[in-house]
Amino acid sequence: MKKYLKYIAVMVAVFVLDFVSKTALLHFLAAKYGAIIYNPNVICAKCHIEGVFVSWKYILGGDYGLSNLFNIQFVWNRGVSFSAFNHVMPTIISCITAVIICYLVYYLFKKSVVYERLPIAMIVGGAIGNLADRVRFGAVADFIQWHIGGLWTFPAIFNIGDVFITFGVCLYLINLFINRRRCIKHIKSVKEK
Repeated sequence: MKKYLKYIAVMVAVFVLDFVSKTALLHFLAAKYGAIIYNPNVICAKCHIEGVFVSWKYILGGDYGLSNLFNIQFVWNRGVSFSAFNHVMPTIISCITAVIICYLVYYLFKKSVVYERLPIAMIVGGAIGNLADRVRFGAVADFIQWHIGGLWTFPAIFNIGDVFITFGVCLYLINLFINRRRCIKHIKSVKEK
């Protein structure tokens, strides 16, 4: 179990980063707009159309060039990636998410190989952060809008948990590709002998 402590730490760190960032933003928005900001059922339709824009200046005291890459555009996402399945009940999505998290944790501790562990820990930490939102609010708080100046805007708004889920999946695929190539080279070298 000791060899898994660092992966548990990654899961906890990702969850805490995600939870703290969302909580801080929600408190900031509640001070500005009132407690209605916590209710996706009241503001969800409006937010998905235009969102609630927050300037970096109000949060950090200055822009620091961040607005050239990222905007803070708060929305409630009742669905999954790219707001898909918005019409599905939050309880169903939460149950499916919980089952996936449980399977990934089981796989991490019982079946994973070394190169899979860090990516899975990142994915689980981000997924738990999003699940916590679904349980508390019935929707996930998304607020990061990536863009390149005024030239291009990423078609989805996301959060810190989503960032780690994405990095985790990418890292997993890269590791899988690299290790499969090594395995194929090893098999060929064994056959040649």
